[in-house]
Amino acid sequence: MKKLLIIRSVSFQQLDNNLKAIKDKFPEHEIHLLTHEHGRKLAEKYKGIKQIWIYPYKEGFGYSRKCQELENEHFDVVIVPCTNLSGTGFINVFLFSLSIHVKERYKCNLISEIKAFSKVQVMFWWIRSQIFKIISLFLSGIIGIMGFGVFFLCKGLGQLKTRK
Repeated sequence: MKKLLIIRSVSFQQLDNNLKAIKDKFPEHEIHLLTHEHGRKLAEKYKGIKQIWIYPYKEGFGYSRKCQELENEHFDVVIVPCTNLSGTGFINVFLFSLSIHVKERYKCNLISEIKAFSKVQVMFWWIRSQIFKIISLFLSGIIGIMGFGVFFLCKGLGQLKTRK
């Protein structure tokens, strides 16, 4: 039997909706679920889940926070559910998926579209996110400096009016 791991990065309500599409696309796979400790009880309600794995950290999924229990496990498929259409904002989960021994990786979006992604795509998404962070910090700095400039200019003009 082939093994499929879902990295639960979305609400259980969304997982309820995504699960049917996942089962339809991968009918010959036994389904495993990785969730945080606080999700254990809700995860146990699913009848079709072969095994529930618990992520040992309270923080979000991250490449540097590997799950030791999965270190010797091999999966045929890993699925990363996303709460939007593109998967934007889930780079930490995509990066985490690189720490798992797996043949194929997929993302399952809000409307249950299932699309493959590769290690190269994940690295590209990470580099792109870093570039956007740098641009954002740069622009925030410029706007902050301009804001201080306008503030002091207005303050200076106010003092000129009071001197007259």
